[in-house]
Amino acid sequence: MQKHRDVLQQASRLAVAVALCIAAMLAVYALTGHFTNAVLLGALIGFVMAMGNFLSLSITVSNAMNRAANGGNPQKAQLEIQTSSVVRPVILVIIYILLFRADLCDPLAAILPLLFAQICIKLIDFFRPDSQAAQKTKDGDSTP
Repeated sequence: MQKHRDVLQQASRLAVAVALCIAAMLAVYALTGHFTNAVLLGALIGFVMAMGNFLSLSITVSNAMNRAANGGNPQKAQLEIQTSSVVRPVILVIIYILLFRADLCDPLAAILPLLFAQICIKLIDFFRPDSQAAQKTKDGDSTP
């Protein structure tokens, strides 16, 4: 668990951000009069799928990088990451197709959290403090 601490910290920040986006989405559904149990279930399923996708990607990349850094084969690590980047979306598509065919949830409410996750990842990365800039400021050197 120790080696995945950074992944879990990132996932917790992402979970909060995506949950806020989902809350806004549910508010829009409610204000437009389209809020139903299917919408709520879709939002919950979408949240779980978005977080599962992020955790799967993060843990796969972390494990591959650790193995490569500890004397493993870098090509094997690269292949593992590439395989994951193909398998994860295929699994997501299959799950969504099954959900939508069974008419269990609102499709838009289930898919939007995946998009929210992508946007939140970019925003979190954009607003993340740059450790080098923080160190220069701390040392009193303001030149880039």
